[in-house]
Amino acid sequence: MVVALTGVVLPGAALPGAVPPGSAAWAGGVGDGALTVAVTVNGRDHSGVRPPELRTGGQVVKRYRLVNRGEAHLYGVRVADPEVPSGAVRCPGGPLAALGELECVARFRAVSGTHRGTVRAEGSVPSLRRVLTATARAGYTGVAGALRLTERIAVAPPGRGAATVTYTVTNHGNRPLHAVLVGDTALGLRAGAVDCAGHPGTVPLLAPGASARCTATVRRPPGTHRSTGLASGSDRVTTYGPGGGRVPPPTLVARSSAVFTVAGPEARGAARPPGRPSAAAGREPVGNPVRNPAGGPVRGSAGAAGVPGVPGAPGALGAPGAPVAGGGVPVPGAAGAVAVPGPVAPPGAAPGDGAADGGGAGTGAGAGDSAGAGDAAAVAPAPEGVPPGAVPPAPTAPDAVPVPRDEAAVAARRAATLDHEGFLGRLRRRSREADDLGVVSMLLLLLIPAAVAAALLGNRRS
Repeated sequence: MVVALTGVVLPGAALPGAVPPGSAAWAGGVGDGALTVAVTVNGRDHSGVRPPELRTGGQVVKRYRLVNRGEAHLYGVRVADPEVPSGAVRCPGGPLAALGELECVARFRAVSGTHRGTVRAEGSVPSLRRVLTATARAGYTGVAGALRLTERIAVAPPGRGAATVTYTVTNHGNRPLHAVLVGDTALGLRAGAVDCAGHPGTVPLLAPGASARCTATVRRPPGTHRSTGLASGSDRVTTYGPGGGRVPPPTLVARSSAVFTVAGPEARGAARPPGRPSAAAGREPVGNPVRNPAGGPVRGSAGAAGVPGVPGAPGALGAPGAPVAGGGVPVPGAAGAVAVPGPVAPPGAAPGDGAADGGGAGTGAGAGDSAGAGDAAAVAPAPEGVPPGAVPPAPTAPDAVPVPRDEAAVAARRAATLDHEGFLGRLRRRSREADDLGVVSMLLLLLIPAAVAAALLGNRRS
């Protein structure tokens, strides 16, 4: 028996497994357009065309919505985003069901600058050995607000008590800063007390990477002081938070600190130890004449005081002079030193005949010549208590070296002493004069008696 089956196809009815006209799906509704992906960045769509502005350091949340329009499940679904650090995009496990959808998420910190890239999503149909892909553009713009403040202090010379503080404010962000205020809390400087290129304590606009200088002059008492600069401003850029909400611009703040010392008026002479006069104090310039009370110039230069002068034979050189406490004529060798008055010349003698030439001259750092003692006596007033015509006693300075008045008598006494000192005394004196003679004298004292004894014994035997 043969049975014939006939069917009727109604108009507009689709048979099971038929492909709709104009569809790109093949082999059971699986095609290249069956997988799609859409990306949002912090809740903002179309981030590939208009990247949302996010604050640097804030959280970036990227959401990837994958839709499977085919009739076959997709396995091994994954998302690759080049703008995500280390590709950390998390997707739920399991296949993407036919005509279903799923969401993958990536979270990371925003960095400065514009970051846009192409997102690629893919899944496979193992039974058909096909891999379906989908792409989309996404990105964001990182807004970096960074303000830096430095300062440099220049202190005025000692005695003025003033210091000039220079503040340098720099925009290290990537957006212009508006109305940057500069002040100092430690020095009590408000915004109006600082000059910023003609603007009282305010930099109206500071471009990215640009710097501006502000100066202020303060007066402080002597001592150590501290400066703490403060700068604040805003880039006036509204950004988006992780949940998609708008975030107002923050106030950027920068601080600086410095220590400075204001010297007092006494610091001008701090180079010389206290209580020690300078080298030029109490000293006459070299070559300038020193005037004595009688008006006669006595030439000399600054120097140490010499030994007091003594009277001598006519024409003999006198000993150097020294300062005298009782008054007299200044002598060369020490500025302001007083010379020793010379003796009164005998009757009928010319001035200066009874005094040594240069009897009051001092020998010091700078030597000079002066008038004789007779001239000094002629012009210097006599000390109190000395009758006219008498010879005043020669004063003795504390550090003066006594000079014998009769060198011939001293030489005679020394010669008499040498004549009576004997052989052994002469050896002792010579040994004291030279160290090497001490050993020689000891040898002689031992060898001479031995030689004499040997000679005597030899004569007896013979």
